[in-house]
Amino acid sequence: MSVNHEVVYTKDWILSKIYSGDFNSHKPIPSQYEISRQLDISRDAIELAFHELITEQIITEHFQEGYFVKEKPPFNYPVDELKSITSMIEEAGYAAGTLIISQDIEQPSLDDKNVLNIEDDRKITVIERIRTANEIPVVYCLDKVNMPYFEMDSSINSRSLFDALMDAGLAISYATTEIESIGYEPYISNALECAPEDSLLLFKQIHYNENDEPVLYSMNYFKSSQVKFKIRRTKKD
Repeated sequence: MSVNHEVVYTKDWILSKIYSGDFNSHKPIPSQYEISRQLDISRDAIELAFHELITEQIITEHFQEGYFVKEKPPFNYPVDELKSITSMIEEAGYAAGTLIISQDIEQPSLDDKNVLNIEDDRKITVIERIRTANEIPVVYCLDKVNMPYFEMDSSINSRSLFDALMDAGLAISYATTEIESIGYEPYISNALECAPEDSLLLFKQIHYNENDEPVLYSMNYFKSSQVKFKIRRTKKD
């Protein structure tokens, strides 16, 4: 980052406008030319200040629209804690909802059998749904339950799948998780009503019961503009 006085001054001036609410995510920040004239600072310094603020994820550029304050995601999802999406949404003060796209009893694929440790001809329940917050799409979920006749009643629209599984005798104790960044996936991005610049973060998880038996194989696609992820990391000696 720059040690140039003009760049630092410009950044602090823009940040003060953000903190005061003069600049926000709903209207463009004044152009570099306008700020250069107002502050009597060179265009090169203004351009570098904008570049650093973009790198620091404080402002963002919208194609053909200008620069905006980057909107903060309303939801926090702890990576090091097994928390339901329902809890994530409700803790932020939103109403959690579910749009069920499909629910079917299916023959598991070879991958499903390997993940869920299925050695016979039993079938699984596959549920495709969108999790919403105040009816706004936030997470696309593809859940594969290691049970052929898992029933989801109407209350699943407002409650956690974890709770429904517990009622069915499939209580979850822990999960293993793989996290992958997805730039754009046509079907899922459209289902989540993603903007062109929205990326997705895929949580691919295998959930186990207290006997270390896999009971749920889930793929959750989080809309990056809506969810922020947190984890505490410690340094090993």
